[in-house]
Amino acid sequence: MKQKQKNIINGIKAILTRDLHIDLVKSPIHLKIEKDTIVMEGMVEGIAQKKKALLAAMGVSDTTGVIDRLRVKPSVAMGDKEIKKYLLDAFDEESAIDANKIVIDVKHGIVDIEGEVPSLSHKRLAGVFAWWVPGSIDVINSLEVIPPEEDCDDEITDAVKLVFEKDRFVHEGNISVSTKNYVVTLDGIVGSEEEKRIAENDAWYVWGVNEVENKLKVVR
Repeated sequence: MKQKQKNIINGIKAILTRDLHIDLVKSPIHLKIEKDTIVMEGMVEGIAQKKKALLAAMGVSDTTGVIDRLRVKPSVAMGDKEIKKYLLDAFDEESAIDANKIVIDVKHGIVDIEGEVPSLSHKRLAGVFAWWVPGSIDVINSLEVIPPEEDCDDEITDAVKLVFEKDRFVHEGNISVSTKNYVVTLDGIVGSEEEKRIAENDAWYVWGVNEVENKLKVVR
């Protein structure tokens, strides 16, 4: 490996451990460079770690992009057929999503959803549903919005609020959501540390979110 590539990889590892507090022993992330593109591979503890690690690598100079092969540890071990059935049932129960226009493919716990939806909010909601399946380790959201919509911070905010409405573990009425430059801020009160964690994860699951500032206060 060239010295320049070594320096880039060591620099990324330093960011992951120092700034993002990722334990590379507990959650090993393998890095390599192929044709000036950073390849990240491994299993991390949660969605926040995955997105933060990718964004950190994207900010490195002298590279052209990042190939995402990071996976999230599943909360429950599930087979591909079970994951697909779980997600199909979720889509069938959600009136806002037309399951007949969505194709689900699951391989080794990685969920790929394709097809068409009528809005960006529908696309984001479908992606979150895929992340909510306990056995999912990654989600590839290839849904096409027809007719196309222009994305913006308000779209992100609306999607996060919609996700909170669908999550029975979150009391959305006590949470305010705002977005600036694709950074979501959560404010308000929740009833437990667990609800605070779930709300933050829900925001991270939303496609397009680059950061989540969790200012929720726990009031028992």
